[in-house]
Amino acid sequence: MLTAPLPSQIDIRKLVVKGAEISANPPISSLPRIEDLLAEGDSGKDSELAVKLQFYIDEERKRRVDGQITGTVNMTCQRCLEPMPVAVDVQFELGIVWSEEDAERLPKSLEPLIVGEELVDLADIVSEELILSLPYVNYHAPADCKQDIGYSSVDPKVAEAVEKASTEQEKDNPFQVLEQLKFDK
Repeated sequence: MLTAPLPSQIDIRKLVVKGAEISANPPISSLPRIEDLLAEGDSGKDSELAVKLQFYIDEERKRRVDGQITGTVNMTCQRCLEPMPVAVDVQFELGIVWSEEDAERLPKSLEPLIVGEELVDLADIVSEELILSLPYVNYHAPADCKQDIGYSSVDPKVAEAVEKASTEQEKDNPFQVLEQLKFDK
């Protein structure tokens, strides 16, 4: 199992022909696009990822990369702005193609990975799939969040304020006169 960055500038066609399998625990610092999404100051020291990539040719003679990414990353809670762990469990199936036309011929179950003639950086593939799987907005559970004032009806302080407002006497509605006009017809 690799603990170094994932191999870059690799010929993916050779991996497919060999039926290679790569398992790694890459440091988050080797995935710069992911590092930007983490909680500030984390720089990946509390985040752990395990990556498994399998390259092969399936029964239909399609070149494929099947992968799995598991672990946790620390992201920022949008309510209290404190770091929070987010569990990651991603499975993906990519069909390796050389052009857009080839990508259109892939079965719907496979996402295209257009490689052309150039070498591929495996960290880019892992980063793409990880970005697609991470939640857009992250929140702690209400009991774990350090935010004093919530914006949710689940928050006891908000629920109390709503109840208090509903029990207060109704103020005179300035449009109440219009209600009488409606019934005069």
